[in-house]
Amino acid sequence: MPRLAPLPRDTNPELAEAFQAYVKSLGFVPNSVLIMQRRPKLVKALAQLASAIWDPQSEVPVSFKRLLAYMASKTHGCHY
Repeated sequence: MPRLAPLPRDTNPELAEAFQAYVKSLGFVPNSVLIMQRRPKLVKALAQLASAIWDPQSEVPVSFKRLLAYMASKTHGCHY
C-alpha cells in the first residue's frame, strides 16, 4: 500500500494532456503518476520523458522497448 493514496484523474484538469500521453503509450495512467499529481510540474515533465522514450519514430522499435521494460520490471520484482 502506498504511503500516499492516488488522487482521482480529474483532480487536476491541467494534467489531462499529460495523462493522455500515458494512456497513449501504456493504455492507462499509472498509480505512481496519480500520486505524483500533487506536483503537477513533475507529472508534466515525466509525461514528456515518457513520450520521448515511447516515440514510435525513434531508432529503437517500440516492441523492443516494451521487452526491455518488462525484463527490467521482472528483474526488480515490479508487478507493473
